[in-house]
Amino acid sequence: MTTSREPFLTVPTTAESVAPTSKTELAETTPAVPILPTLPVPAPSPTLTAVTSTAAPTTTKQETTSSEKTMTTKEKEVSASTSKSVTPPHDTHLISTQTPGIHTPSTSSHPAATSVQATEKDKVNRTSPGATTPPALTLPHTTMETTRHTVESTTSLAVSPTRSCIPPYAEIVDECTKYICVNNQLVLFNKSQSCPFTSEPPNCGLLGFAILVNGDKCCPKWDCPCRCSMFPDLNVITFDGNSVAIYKAASYIVTQLPNETVSILVQECPADSESNLLWNFTNLCLVALNITHKSNHIIINRLQRRLYVNSRYAKPRFKKFGFEIYDTGNMYLIRSPSGLKLQWYHSTGMMVIDTDSSSNKLQTMGLCGFCDGDPTNDLMMANGTTVGASEDPAIFIDSWQVPNTTSYISHSRSRELNCSTSNCSGCMHMLQSDAFSPCHAFVPPSTFCEVWVRDAEYVNNQCVALAAYVASCHKFNICIEWRTPDYCPFMCPDTLRYQACLPACTSQSCPNHDFDADPDQCSGLTEGCVCPAGTLLHRPYSAICISPEKCACTDNSGFPRANGEVWKASKDACCMYRCDNDTIVPVEYNCSNMLSLVCRRAGEVIISLADDTSCCPQKVCVCNQSLCDLLPPECKYGEKVVSYYRQDSCCPDFICECDPELCESEVPSCREDQALIATRADGSCCLAYICICSSCAEMPPLCHDGEVLTVDANATDRCCPAYQCGQGTNTHFLSCPVGMLVVSVSSPSRCCPNQTCECSCDKMTSPKCGLGEAAQLERAFLSDPQNQCACKRYKCVREAVCVFGERGVLKPGQTLVDHQDDGLCHSRTCSRSLDPASGFHLLRSSSLNCSAHCQPNQIYVPPKDQTTCCGVCKNISCIYAHENGTTVLYKPGKSWVSNCMKFDCTDTLSGPTLISYSFSCPPFNETECMKIGGTVISYMDGCCKTCKEDGKSCQKVTVRMTIRKNDCRSNRPVNIVSCDGKCPSASIYNYNINTYARFCKCCRETGLQRRSVQLYCSGNATWVSYTIQEPTDCSCQWS
Repeated sequence: MTTSREPFLTVPTTAESVAPTSKTELAETTPAVPILPTLPVPAPSPTLTAVTSTAAPTTTKQETTSSEKTMTTKEKEVSASTSKSVTPPHDTHLISTQTPGIHTPSTSSHPAATSVQATEKDKVNRTSPGATTPPALTLPHTTMETTRHTVESTTSLAVSPTRSCIPPYAEIVDECTKYICVNNQLVLFNKSQSCPFTSEPPNCGLLGFAILVNGDKCCPKWDCPCRCSMFPDLNVITFDGNSVAIYKAASYIVTQLPNETVSILVQECPADSESNLLWNFTNLCLVALNITHKSNHIIINRLQRRLYVNSRYAKPRFKKFGFEIYDTGNMYLIRSPSGLKLQWYHSTGMMVIDTDSSSNKLQTMGLCGFCDGDPTNDLMMANGTTVGASEDPAIFIDSWQVPNTTSYISHSRSRELNCSTSNCSGCMHMLQSDAFSPCHAFVPPSTFCEVWVRDAEYVNNQCVALAAYVASCHKFNICIEWRTPDYCPFMCPDTLRYQACLPACTSQSCPNHDFDADPDQCSGLTEGCVCPAGTLLHRPYSAICISPEKCACTDNSGFPRANGEVWKASKDACCMYRCDNDTIVPVEYNCSNMLSLVCRRAGEVIISLADDTSCCPQKVCVCNQSLCDLLPPECKYGEKVVSYYRQDSCCPDFICECDPELCESEVPSCREDQALIATRADGSCCLAYICICSSCAEMPPLCHDGEVLTVDANATDRCCPAYQCGQGTNTHFLSCPVGMLVVSVSSPSRCCPNQTCECSCDKMTSPKCGLGEAAQLERAFLSDPQNQCACKRYKCVREAVCVFGERGVLKPGQTLVDHQDDGLCHSRTCSRSLDPASGFHLLRSSSLNCSAHCQPNQIYVPPKDQTTCCGVCKNISCIYAHENGTTVLYKPGKSWVSNCMKFDCTDTLSGPTLISYSFSCPPFNETECMKIGGTVISYMDGCCKTCKEDGKSCQKVTVRMTIRKNDCRSNRPVNIVSCDGKCPSASIYNYNINTYARFCKCCRETGLQRRSVQLYCSGNATWVSYTIQEPTDCSCQWS
């Protein structure tokens, strides 16, 4: 409300005192006693002639005085020639002082005129009816919906020719009046003189304030607005003043434009005590609002206090896609792209829809009717036909119901009556109470009773009817306190209290640095539930009442926190924060009570590890072999150092073990009738390779009688000599003892040679021993009488070995390993037990299928050590068993995700190995993301979520620029770190100082660091070092 000023009348003085003055505002004057103007009295100074237009119902008298003194009725008596002055009412703190249908003119005074103040008695007598209202509440008003309409008087004053002027010359008095130079004379020109429109605004009754359609205050053109109201009881006042009442729970199209549709959802009111709204009217309530413009879809749920934009949660205030949506704390204020303005009150559910256009009528259709100023076509159905005044309006309501949405049907409220044919005395008597009298001049009882008599709910329920009348008065900013605890009480939840008059556009809440100032072009009152005394809303859209101390901080979950308050911000309660001077700072967890740990094994040290089950790091003992003093030993040929560990020590014990790869044994080349075998001598790590005879394929032939079996002399050194049968002779041979050889000496005198026996020990045949046998000297043969030559003879005896077929022999304890290509391993070990049948030691054999232990993703690799039976299974791929029971092989380098576990098939020294690890997602609050208008984005294959904000936050950015200082400059652009990004700002109404407190954060540096840049100076062709400052980090800070 504007500040009160004392109205005054002006009396012109001398020509020298001509100067611009402000216009006089006259509010709520009554036209019952018009005052005629009087001509001015001659004076020595130049005179002004006042000509008053007949457009104003009241005028004022002006007098001239012979001096330049200023007189008031409080100081001196007014001249006898002065008639009774028009006394505008004192501008008290009224919620509304406009009297509908009565012109309230003002007069333009001559510059530097004498003021004549009206008396207090006249002010009281000329106050309009109903102007006395509780002065406790003051509200802002707008240009279009003002509480006082001022129209300038149409007065033309001519200045006497004694004062000359040279054109072009002009002196502006106010926005409607100015002096112009005409024929070298100053002439007062008033734009309102030729105004063709009626200056008084019409009384629009239930529609609310009239609006200025041409925007010209000097020549105003008034008209009733295109304003549709839906009362808390769901009675709809259409754009042109008709009324219909909804009695079904369903969805309805309220207003429809070519590219925009506004619909509502009506449901049965919730009866549970947990609801944050208690219904105080009928059993049906307006739950949701649905606005569709082209492809964009807005849904507002009043009971849940939730806003959804294109199916995603958004936080008021929302400005996008042509929509502007505010939550003032007491109502939703919505502006649509097509020019609709909607006010939807939280506690009552009343909705007011304006076309938001003062000059153009929008072609609307729906329950709110056809906005063209013609009430006869207001009830136009969806098919284009109009329901007549005598027809049932239920047809009209059903035509705009969304099909298949009905959930409850009550009784029709329509009554085919009016106050001309029916008795409306009950309604008139109901509104004659002194509590409602301030509103009678704005919403006449007769106007409302015409709606009352046609609505069965109003007739039967006085509380609902009076609530609708008061809601109409609230459009005119008129506060009416009419409810009592015993009469039509307004029920509020236990945490809230009732207040009869609330400013709809503001609410007491914490300063919110995330939002802009309060919405403009907004006015009105409402009744409802507010926070208890000593508390205020945390946010206008939150409906949470807190103490002012809790406004200091807001955590990442949206909860208010007081200065010094510490809270836990993670599920495991390890992450804690504290509100410190309006800033949230992290708090270290207290781990002072953790038990100390003592490491008892040699070579152990204490380290700290993170633990999922505790907020404090767990101390564990781990080995540190750098603390060990034992050195590895020197090993013999063919051995390597191997380390072993004991349970009581971290330091290794070293021993020497065989390593076949360190042996350099020579492998002999065997004949084709021999086989190569490997054996290891006792105490040796390296293998020895020998050639042994293979089994003979051919047996000696059987000779016939008379044939002699002979051996091929060229094959005696072979494993299998060649035998043959030769023809025998009848020659008599001398038989010599063992060790002697027949020597034949030919004699000419004899046919046959002379044969004698001579010693020939070297010609004695040695026995050929088989595998596992050895030649042994026959000592008994040395003393045999037949051994005349003392020759040595050997015999074959069995050794203490095992005979492995025809391939070789093994000593007791030795093992022969035979590897097959199919992965079979045959192991043969020579035991220390004798075989009575053969006389050799027993050979124990075993077979093992080494490749059978390999998985499908492995291949079998034979061992490098020939004495080792089985090799190893080497991975060639990764194997993974899925939840459905299937097993899949993956090649190296393949990665996949299953149940938020990531699997990598990675090449290692042992081949492809499956490595798995779980995703570690940072903390994320989806609710807070939706509140700031962000978008929930999934990453890590849907296992983690993050918030993508609409806009760039404050952060460090790099800018390339060339640095110049006098005639010095950098030879190329330099990367300079700067701060850039969005930061919150707000302008919040502060009721303590009755003004707006502005809050603004700027993206600025949190610290500076120096940096040197080399500049080239062209004046003296030298390089100089120039120091600049750069931010170390950036953040949003108070400006």
